[in-house]
Amino acid sequence: MARIKIHHLKLNDIDRVYNLSKTLAHFFPHPEQFVTGIYELLLNAVEHGNLGLGFETKTMLIREGKWHEEIMQRLSLPEYAEKEIHITLTHDEHECRLTIADQGNGFPWREFVNRKAEDHRPNGRGLQIAFSSQFDDIIFNPIGNEVTCVVQVPSPHP
Repeated sequence: MARIKIHHLKLNDIDRVYNLSKTLAHFFPHPEQFVTGIYELLLNAVEHGNLGLGFETKTMLIREGKWHEEIMQRLSLPEYAEKEIHITLTHDEHECRLTIADQGNGFPWREFVNRKAEDHRPNGRGLQIAFSSQFDDIIFNPIGNEVTCVVQVPSPHP
């Protein structure tokens, strides 16, 4: 079994989240099916978890064209600058498992499992995208500041 632990990951540049997502997706079978879901979960961990950016505030910032600026500013503030994302990736002959944990207060994830995005909103689709990815399972811890994505690895044909 391959196990990779990335601790003390400080994402101080939001633009690097996509590159990290692509790297992590390569451990999954058919990476192109998982990169966007991984990206959305990492982005949620940074902006909603570690930076405490609420849904309504994000909506306003996007509409005003100030989302990126606000994220970069928060990343530099002392109360957020030391927060980390903890990533653990395990891969064996049976499954690939990615766990992403932030240092936020969590969120009521059960309310979002079957929720439909509101078309008039510029945000609110990240979890839907993750749930619609090809993950076999997505598991949140009880408070919602840790998510694990599981994919079964197909057996090689003899």
